[in-house]
Amino acid sequence: MGGKKKRLLKIAAVDELGDGESKKFLVKRADRETEAFLIHKSGKHYAYLNLCRHWTVGLDFDDNDFFSEDREWLVCKNHGAIYNPVSGECESGPCGGAALYRVPLLEKEGDLYAVLDQIDWGD
Repeated sequence: MGGKKKRLLKIAAVDELGDGESKKFLVKRADRETEAFLIHKSGKHYAYLNLCRHWTVGLDFDDNDFFSEDREWLVCKNHGAIYNPVSGECESGPCGGAALYRVPLLEKEGDLYAVLDQIDWGD
C-alpha cells in the first residue's frame, strides 16, 4: 500500500548547529525557488521560509543572522518584527500576529531533511 514517497532535501547534520545558530538553504517547487533557514533552539531544530509576514522580504540582511542579540527571538532586520523561534508566531511588530511559513523537518540517520511537499508556501 506504499503511499507517495516524500520529496526530501538534505540541509544539515543534526549536530551541525549550536544553540541559537542558523543555516540558510534553498527550496524549490515548479513555479518558484525560495530561501529558507534552519535554526537550532533549546535542543530542537525548526525551519521556516525566509519571508517576513509583514512584507515578503528576507528576515536577515543576507548575513544568515536571524536571532536577536540575546538569541531568544527571531527578528526581521528590515521591519523589526519579532517572531517566536519555536512556533514562528509574530510576537511584536508590523506582522499583525501572523506566523512564519514553516518548513517541516525529518531527522534520518544523523541528518536533517526538509520535507518539500509539506511546506506551507502561504498560497
